[in-house]
Parts: sequence; C-alpha cells; structure tokens
Amino acid sequence: MAAQQPTSAPDRFLRLLRRAVHSRGVSLREVARQAGVSAAYLSRLLKGERGVPADATIARLEEVLDMQPRGILFDAAGRHDSVVAEVTNKDPERVLMRSLAPLSASEYERVVQYARRLAKKYE
Repeated sequence: MAAQQPTSAPDRFLRLLRRAVHSRGVSLREVARQAGVSAAYLSRLLKGERGVPADATIARLEEVLDMQPRGILFDAAGRHDSVVAEVTNKDPERVLMRSLAPLSASEYERVVQYARRLAKKYE
C-alpha cells in the first residue's frame, strides 16, 4: 500500500507566511520558539509538507510575525478565526456584515474607525 501524501496548506497561506518570516529577519527556529511550535514543524509547513495549522497556532504566528491586518493568515487558509466565526454565526451580525457590502472603500474605512473607537471604550 502506498503512503498517503501529506496535504499542503494553500499556496497563498504559504506565500504570506514565508514572506512574513523572511521580512522579520530572525531565524526560523526563533519564530517557531516564539510561536510555540517546533522548528521542524514550521520548516515542514513552509515546504508544503503540512496542512493548515490549528487556529491557535495561526493566531500565534500572526502575533509573533506581527502580520497585519490580523486574520490575514486565516483568510489565506480559507478559515475564519474564532472571533470572526463567533460574530458571523449570529443573525444580527450577519445582517450588519451584509449591509456593509455596498459601501465604498472610504465609507467602509470610516465604519471601521468608528468601530475601533467604540471597542476601545469597552476594553
């Protein structure tokens, strides 16, 4: 029986992750240590020998690599992070998100800025 080939993470996910690691200017071993994974795992992930990591690992990688905007790796992986999933699974929030779709980029940015100010009020 032939061994099953590992499923690689999506290309966009891998490109974003490689670019972030490279631009950080630190060793792969250091990125792995800070993200709480082994250097071997991170190396295999970047070579396309591993699938998409768990949500917690993706979030730690975004944090360690200071990837902006947050959630970009989740988007590239074709998944929602837990915060986004929680919001989009509620009916009123879904209606809100759909109502934002027709906004221009500048209008949307104004909504985002207002939401950030509002969120800071409740931190």
